[in-house]
Amino acid sequence: MYRSLCGDVYSKDVEITENIMSEEQYNDLLKAYTKEALASMIKADIRSRFPEPYASIYCKQFDDFKNVADFLEFAAKLMRR
Repeated sequence: MYRSLCGDVYSKDVEITENIMSEEQYNDLLKAYTKEALASMIKADIRSRFPEPYASIYCKQFDDFKNVADFLEFAAKLMRR
């Protein structure tokens, strides 16, 4: 019964998702959420390891690096098209 219930729930989730967005869009959204969650964890770790004002400086440097990496990823995606 558990397996069939999970199967039914999963199939409904997939059906709803297919109506709202494509699989590629869903994967892009999942990747974006994962990247943001990882960035938040890294910044929280920085803040726990270093005192102020160093923690803020290092978090700012991390954000700058992340923005450059995001831009390069975006540019590479455009080049593939």
